[in-house]
Amino acid sequence: MVAIVVRLKLTLLKNSLRRSIWRTVGMIIGGVYGLGLVAAAIFGIVALRLWAPADIAADVLVLAFAMLTGGWLFFSLLVFGVDETVDPAKFALLPVRAGELQPGLLIAGLIGIPGVATTLVALAMIIGYARDPASIIAAVVVVPFGVASCFLLARTATTVFARVLSSRRFRDLAFVLLAVLGAGSAVLGNLSGGLAGASLDQLRAILGDSAEVAGWLPVGWLWSVPAEVGRGGYAVAVIKLLLGLAMIIGLWLVWRHFLAQRLVEPIEGGGEARKVKQGRLVERLYPATPAGGVGFRTLIYWRRDPRYIAGIAGFLILPLALIATQIANPNAGSRPLIAFAPVLLGLFVSVSLAQDLSYDGSAIWLHISSGLSGADDRAGRVYSGLTLLGPLLLAVTVISLAISGQWHLTSQVLALVVGLTLIGFGVGSFVGALWQWPAPPPGSSPFQKGNSGGLPALLSFLVSSGLSIGLGLPLIALVVASFWVGWLAAVALVVGIVGGLVVLRYGIRLGGRRLERRWPEVMAAVSERAG
Repeated sequence: MVAIVVRLKLTLLKNSLRRSIWRTVGMIIGGVYGLGLVAAAIFGIVALRLWAPADIAADVLVLAFAMLTGGWLFFSLLVFGVDETVDPAKFALLPVRAGELQPGLLIAGLIGIPGVATTLVALAMIIGYARDPASIIAAVVVVPFGVASCFLLARTATTVFARVLSSRRFRDLAFVLLAVLGAGSAVLGNLSGGLAGASLDQLRAILGDSAEVAGWLPVGWLWSVPAEVGRGGYAVAVIKLLLGLAMIIGLWLVWRHFLAQRLVEPIEGGGEARKVKQGRLVERLYPATPAGGVGFRTLIYWRRDPRYIAGIAGFLILPLALIATQIANPNAGSRPLIAFAPVLLGLFVSVSLAQDLSYDGSAIWLHISSGLSGADDRAGRVYSGLTLLGPLLLAVTVISLAISGQWHLTSQVLALVVGLTLIGFGVGSFVGALWQWPAPPPGSSPFQKGNSGGLPALLSFLVSSGLSIGLGLPLIALVVASFWVGWLAAVALVVGIVGGLVVLRYGIRLGGRRLERRWPEVMAAVSERAG
């Protein structure tokens, strides 16, 4: 069964590369980038072995590999998702159990740039501990279990969160957990960056303490075993090894449980069925036009679809992380940055509109067959985006101003938040009509990659955010100048509102025209599936 699943993964990967230019380009770029990271990591490990004392090298390796394992979890949840080239649901009609599939899915999941890179770097770790036979043996024993723990932790976490997000009862809790996870990681990064001015003795003490803490965390249990052996702490090494093995067994069983459920539920859940109620407040907010109908439909997606909810959590992390890191910074000059934190949310969450059309999948046929104009499609999605994100932006803005106490910056903050949000929606309306790609289907895991491998979504984000910043430069310049010429703050607020509305209007118009000329191509692009 393992050979069959691995061969199936390789075949599907080969076919998807032939069929999708995005997947091919993404694989090449990712391969070059991954190869560079692997080479740098191996060079660093060899340098530690040759020139660093044994205790310092051990602390660095423990901390680095614990962060690597945590990175699998963090980036799987918030950035890259998981590769579902071999979809377990496709085995539902075959006489195979979850336990029989797991070994093959584990190996198949490691066939990819992240898995291969992690395996190579983990094997290089043996060089770092090549100081005595006992440490070498411990490292050799730990490597396969450590690599497996990276994959199992990421896969189990994404599976559990996907199930949580598919349940409306726990959706908000999962949303908050995702945001807290990202903000916490950013706080750690900020605190680490603040160590630049520390002395060598202080850095050595901090490194030792950090490695000690990391070694007793689940992400560091296995990786710290060779270090304990090198210090002569055989009893502690055995305890950590047993803890690490117990974690792997627990993750394996949890994964098996959810995999078994998926094998008997081959049809992706589409959300909870509910009777449509007439006369909702939101329905009365939208005009009785085709654009209003699109707005109401897409607003339901924003509330119920796990893919949208995970996206909101990812964008919300940006301002939360900035606020948290600046609070942790004792420098009093960081308070204005807290006040301007909502600007990030207003800028980047708006460009999500550029990716909205791809999430419709083949359901976009409803717009095409009904003769809906492109402008109505663009405007309706702006309605739903503003309905959901407007109150969120207002809340984050008030909170950030209250925490920072910089109420005198209200005009400047509002100018950037309102202006860049409107500009972002206008840019997103246009960029979203330029190109589309096959996203994970409705009801699927929000952490699953699409057939294109995620590259077009990344490019869409970069183009949309870049255009939004470029068009917002005059507004940004006015806000900066207002710190010296106070009355320019009011001018910036007016320019932000008027200029944002102009960009929004033209973005909807130009994006709508683009869609009307290429509806068939849009339908083909969003309907493509890996097979």
